[in-house]
Amino acid sequence: MRRFLGYYRQFEELSPEEVSRDLRRRRDEEKAQSLTETPALDLSSPAWHEPPHAEIVNAATFALRRAVNAYPDAGAEALSAALAARHGVEPAQVVAGHGAGELLRAALQALLAGAGNELDPHPPTVAIAWPGWGPLPRLVHEAGGRPVPVPLGRDGAADVDALAAAAGAGGDGVRAVALCSPNDPTGGTIDAAALRRLAAALPAGAWILLDAALADFEEPGADLAALTGELDRLLVVRSFSKAHAMAGFRAGYAIGPEGSREFLARLAPALGASAPAQAGMTWAVANGERYLPRRRALAASEREHLAAALAGTDLAFPPGTGPLLWLSSAGLGGRELAAELAAKRIFVAPGTAWGDDRHVRVALRGPGATDRLAAALKELAAG
Repeated sequence: MRRFLGYYRQFEELSPEEVSRDLRRRRDEEKAQSLTETPALDLSSPAWHEPPHAEIVNAATFALRRAVNAYPDAGAEALSAALAARHGVEPAQVVAGHGAGELLRAALQALLAGAGNELDPHPPTVAIAWPGWGPLPRLVHEAGGRPVPVPLGRDGAADVDALAAAAGAGGDGVRAVALCSPNDPTGGTIDAAALRRLAAALPAGAWILLDAALADFEEPGADLAALTGELDRLLVVRSFSKAHAMAGFRAGYAIGPEGSREFLARLAPALGASAPAQAGMTWAVANGERYLPRRRALAASEREHLAAALAGTDLAFPPGTGPLLWLSSAGLGGRELAAELAAKRIFVAPGTAWGDDRHVRVALRGPGATDRLAAALKELAAG
């Protein structure tokens, strides 16, 4: 209170004009100072930068308020039916879970069950298209296996022939091959023909784990989940964290082949996904085409936008799909490039997280963010 009165006492001997002039001066000084502060631009996270559709939040909120003290539907029957209809599969082929990452973890633990301990000289192996989703090697280790990285093709997509060769070289010890399409961090994609070729070349008993967390950035006709109807050891894992902007829900699902009910049951959370997550996912599946086309178009246009802005510089990234790209410079290493951008308050993911010191992963946002990134990169290239 004393401080409050003291603030006004300073104006007691001043005329109203002088008070107004002094306050305007202070406001102008504060405004000028704020203009010198450059806001941070975080391009390191793969989560979509906009909030989810308002009706997703409404559906989740209604589900929570309706039965906050009740357990959710462990079988997620309504959600499974909606997902099955979307992909043209049977509901028994679908399992909902706490995000694509947790489903992949559960799948690896199921496939590597009974594997030897860390002292085993010959643990089962999982061939991984690399660089790929960052936590995969760790999840393989935790499940008792040994990850075998297989370099991507020059287009930034999984090299299915190299994956098949690596799996063949591993013989009976190969339990799975894991790949992303669209790939995180490059955006490279594979098509149905490549996936069929990979399946035909794998050793008996080996599974394909397809991380399709970014697949909603592809046109619907590119969906590979329907191949679970013909490939008997294909597991497709998808997420609502990216294009649906639902990362905070921890929501995802897996689609397996017919006859894999027992295997899929091992992937499901013990008591099911939460009721708000199920409600949000169910609404998003039914109504996603209200907003997904705009987000697909935005991601594609910003890739083109940045590529055009960097033309003629030593900075480049492979073509791909979605908002993630794998950027490199002929003159700067990845760690140095990330540090230089950080000095300009633009934050990207250094490639060292993938064991690569030549690249950084960039998550594109809107045109304004791309313009700021492009200006910073061109300034670095010119310097």
